[in-house]
Amino acid sequence: MPADPSESIRHSQFFYEEELVGVTFIKAFPAMSVGGMDLGAYEEGREERLPIWVARILEAEGFVRLSGEESQGLKSTELYKLCWKEERNEGLSKLPSHFYPRLRRLLASLNEAIKSNPTHTLLSEHRQSFMKAQDLVNCRLQKILHLARERNPLRPSLDMLEPEELALFNSIREEIDEWRKKIVSPE
Repeated sequence: MPADPSESIRHSQFFYEEELVGVTFIKAFPAMSVGGMDLGAYEEGREERLPIWVARILEAEGFVRLSGEESQGLKSTELYKLCWKEERNEGLSKLPSHFYPRLRRLLASLNEAIKSNPTHTLLSEHRQSFMKAQDLVNCRLQKILHLARERNPLRPSLDMLEPEELALFNSIREEIDEWRKKIVSPE
């Protein structure tokens, strides 16, 4: 994982997009290249594992239906529960794998849905989800800052950090350690 917190976000997003997800072809697909990736011909009903970014393109074109956890994506209700749990725990809570890319996907899909059908319900869900996302991030950020100040943070606490958070933690920790050294230096 890159040391730069901003780069770690892009890195994490890339690995999420490359993760294989189960799909079922709902109509025949001819052999062709999708985004530079050569795909063979697939008959209707065939199950396959493809990178998420390919699966989403084929889903948008009506060729596949996603299966498994990724077919559900992160739901607003799940985000609300995670935020509630995080706000009530003293330490960091464990987040689902690829949480931040999935969170960005949730917010982007709500934006897309609003563009095509701007209902009061969708607008409200987007506003609530965005606010809960900010609350969750702010709550975790406070805990990360607290951890970074500790001389010897406990391993279980560090294991609760998502890759993007770990890069931020390491960056803040380095700055704090450097500042501590300079502040007591006789020169």
